[in-house]
Parts: sequence; structure tokens; C-alpha cells
Amino acid sequence: MESLSKLNRRGWMKLGGIGAAIAPFSQAFLARARAQDAGSEAGRLGVVGGRAEEELYPGKGLPGGGQLEIRLSASIYTSDPDQLEVAQRMKPFNLASWIDEWTRVAERNEKLAEKFAGEGSKVTANQYYLRASDFYREACWPMPVTESRMLPLYKKMRETFDKAWQQTKPQFERVQVNYEGQMLDGYFRKPNGPAGKKFPTLIAFQGADTMAEATIMNGGGYIARGMAYLALDFPGQGGALRLKDLHLPPDTERVAKAMIDYLATRPDVDANKIGMQGISMGGYGVPRAASGESRIAAALMSSGSSDLGRDLFDYYPPIQERVRWIIGARDLSDARKKLAEYTVEGRANRIECPMLIGYSQDDRIMDPEGALRLYKMAVNSKREMVEGTGHAQASNAGGPRGMRPPALADWAAKHLVSEG
Repeated sequence: MESLSKLNRRGWMKLGGIGAAIAPFSQAFLARARAQDAGSEAGRLGVVGGRAEEELYPGKGLPGGGQLEIRLSASIYTSDPDQLEVAQRMKPFNLASWIDEWTRVAERNEKLAEKFAGEGSKVTANQYYLRASDFYREACWPMPVTESRMLPLYKKMRETFDKAWQQTKPQFERVQVNYEGQMLDGYFRKPNGPAGKKFPTLIAFQGADTMAEATIMNGGGYIARGMAYLALDFPGQGGALRLKDLHLPPDTERVAKAMIDYLATRPDVDANKIGMQGISMGGYGVPRAASGESRIAAALMSSGSSDLGRDLFDYYPPIQERVRWIIGARDLSDARKKLAEYTVEGRANRIECPMLIGYSQDDRIMDPEGALRLYKMAVNSKREMVEGTGHAQASNAGGPRGMRPPALADWAAKHLVSEG
């Protein structure tokens, strides 16, 4: 039998895999372990700690341990034939190859979606448009502002996402939030419930490379536990950055204020039970927002950070140019100066809401020591730590991610749904 790493598409079919024309629909709705995002919602609750130096294999004397752009790699450990094909064909750590391979499978799925839409198979067309959108997003997220294909592929991601929900009724409501005179685009989902019911609500503050279209599809765990879910492109993310040139401010409480002001106007939101959930760069944005916005009733993050410059920019050099773009700096030198303001140090004692601080002790993208510093500084918050929720290449302690207890979602339900 061929080794899995060399298995071609025909061999995969012989082993019982499913070809692209009948690819598994569930993949469109399940969050995959992407290297650019903090991964699982799971982890080991109550484990207080930081970095495991012996597991990080640092390159002594090299910036950031001499890391490559580890996010530009695809795993062969997948049941999705398109993802497997990308993993087999692409050159690891090579941006051009990454873009080419993900674009190719995106275009293939888009053509299939159009075929099914033309035949009147609306549900099937919805699923394939969502696959195409997902793959266009994979192609797009690492592109720098100087890449000529960046905007066209980003727009294709949104176009195919929109076409998917022209086929079937969407699971969400499209919304816009006024942020200091600029409109932020996003989505709002809520559980089923009687008319007039007010739901506890989570605001999703995602990572440097996340886009609201993916975020809203991955909010089901919170919806199932009785919480509504607001996912927007924050300044520095998605369309806010690419289409409107809006950059992430250091004082993320300004962004939180705009979103809570909006939620407070909705008759289906309990304005006294609004939480904020952070992933990756959101691991800085959430505690910083909680230090200045008292209406945040609970704060939870998968990769906590006390200082964005120290915990991300310096710790993971391959992301420095992306951070520069996100915060609107002229160059890397200017970015380093600006990042001095992107900190919770000196402010963490202002956080009074309950807080769950996630990390992975072997996270290679966000420094776990930043999570531990945040825990130690936030003395006025009833806080806990959860290990194993950092970036997706990090610790798999506790079994496959999909089989671990959903610590973050359960914690949010305990503090926003059950209490009171």
C-alpha cells in the first residue's frame, strides 16, 4: 500500500476517500485546525503555567528562535480530499505555492457550486459555495497588502459566501456597527427562543488573520449553550482592513464600546450579560477591552497576552509585517514604537469581570508567558487559566481536539447563562 504522504487522488479513492464532486458537506461547518488561529475551544481547566522551554526547540541567538512561517503548512491528517491534495502538492512555507494550491481547489468547488445551483440543487450548492469560500479564505489570509491577488481573492471569498446564503436561509443576521463614524460589517446569531426573549451575548474578537465569515460559522457551540454571538471584522481584520483601511487601535475598549452600544439597542440581547471571547491576537484585545469597558461581564481567551509587542511581534518574527499592517505603522521600526501602547501592563488590575485565560505551554506563535503575566497582574478579577487552547500546532495533550471537553464554551455558559 502506498504511504499516506505519497497517496495520490486515485489511491485515496481506492481507500474509500470521497472525491471532490461528493466531498463531505460537514467540512463546511466544522472548524478545522488552522495554524493561523488559536485552535481548540478545549483544554485543561485550572492549570496555571506558562512556557515549556524544553518543548519549543529554540534556535539560540536567533530572533524568535529562528522560526519559519510555520502557518504556511498543511496537514495530511485530514479526511477532506481537497485539503489532502493541497497538503500533497504545496511547498511548505512558500507563500506563492500556498496561494496557488488553495486558489485551485477553491475555483474547482466554485464551479461545482455553480453547476448544482444551475440544476436547482440549492442545499448542495450552498455547501459547495461555502467550501469555495473557505478555500478562497485560506488562499487570501496570509497575503500582504502588496500582493496583487490579495483584494481579488478576498472579494471572491465574500462573493462565494454570499452566494451560499442566496441558496438557503442563512443561520445568521447581517449587521453593521457604527465605530467612530465607520461601519463595521458582520453577523449576529442567536438561539431559538420565544418572542421577546433576551439572550446573553458573546462578542468574538478573533485573530490577526481571521475573517467574520469564518467566525460566525464557528459560533455554534455558544449558540447551543443559550448565548447569542456577534462576529464582525474589527479594525485591522477582514474587510475593515482590506476595504476600509481601518487599523486596530491599542485601546481596544473603544471597539468594545461601539459593539456593546449596538447590542444594547437590540431587544433580543440582555445588555447585562455581554461577554467577549478572544482568539490569538484577540488574546490581547479582550483583556485590554475589559480593563476599560466595565459593561463586559465575562472575558475569555484561548491565548492570553499582556503585551502584544512582547508576546507576538517579538516572539514570532514571521508575523511582524502583518502586525505592522494591522496597526497602521509605516515600517517595522515604527511598528515597534507604536506597540509600546498595545499593553495591559499597568491596567490589568482594572479588570473586575471574571476571566478565563487560555494558553498552550508549547505555543510557537503567542508566548505563553504573556498569559501567565496577565493572570498574575489581574488581581481584581476572579480569573482562571486553561492549558491547551493556544495555536493549533501547539499541545495536543488530552487527545484529539474534537474529542476534548469544550472548556471555553462551558465556562462562558456558566458565567453568562447560568448565573443569576
